[in-house]
Amino acid sequence: MGSFAANNVTTWFSGYDMTGDLNSTALALQYDALDATTYGCTARVRAAGLEDVQLNEAGFWQAGAVAVDPTAFAALGGASQVVSNSNDGLEPSVAYFYRAREFSYQTFGKVGEMMPFQLTAQSARGTGLAAVAAVRGRVLKTKASVSATGATGTSFQLGAVGAGQFLYGAFHEFTVGTSITAVLESAPDNTFGAATTRITFGPITAVGGTWGARVAGAITDTWYRLRVTAVTGTHSIACVAGIK
Repeated sequence: MGSFAANNVTTWFSGYDMTGDLNSTALALQYDALDATTYGCTARVRAAGLEDVQLNEAGFWQAGAVAVDPTAFAALGGASQVVSNSNDGLEPSVAYFYRAREFSYQTFGKVGEMMPFQLTAQSARGTGLAAVAAVRGRVLKTKASVSATGATGTSFQLGAVGAGQFLYGAFHEFTVGTSITAVLESAPDNTFGAATTRITFGPITAVGGTWGARVAGAITDTWYRLRVTAVTGTHSIACVAGIK
C-alpha cells in the first residue's frame, strides 16, 4: 500500500461529521515516558507509563443548528465524546477510535480572513480495568443512510482476538429516524454462515456516539461485519471496530 495525501482526513466527533469543517487534523497517540535510571547505569532507562491520546483540530468556523460551533461549544469541558479518525472514512480504511473530552475551543481571527476555529481533546476514560486510550481498527461502515435491516457496510478480516486482547467497536449516529439497533458480529469466514453477535449497539434513538462494551478474547473468528437488526425510519450511521 502506498502513501496517502491528506486530502480527506475524516473526523467523526460523536454524532457530528466534522470533516468538512477542517483543514488540519493531528492525532497524537503516546505513553508517558517514565525515567527508571538508577546508579550504575551508563544510559537512560525508560519505561512506558500511562497511555494518552491528544487530538488537535483546526478549520473554518460555522454556526447553525447542525454545525461545528454548537457542537464544539456543547462538548467543551463536558462528557467524553466517541471520536473516530481515518485517512478517508471509507470501508475498510484504517481508523483510530477513542473516547475524549474537549478541553480547548478557540475562534475569531484577523480582519479580512476566513474565521477560524481550533479545538483540542484528550483521552478521558482512564478509570477501571476496562480503560483504553485508543484502538486501531477498520471502518466497517462508512457514513451512509440505512433504513432496512440486514448486513451493511463491508466485512473485514480483523483477525482472531487473542487471550488478553479485546474486541472494540464504536457506532456513530449522525441523523436519527426513530430507532435503530445494530450488532457487530463475527464469523470463521466471509460467508457469515455461522455468525456470532459480539457487540450490540442500541436501541439508539438520538444523535451521538456509542462505545460498545468490549469483548474479551480468545475469539477464534477472524471476520467481522455490522448488521442492522431493527430499524424504524432512516438513519445516517457509521461504524468502526478493532482489536487491542
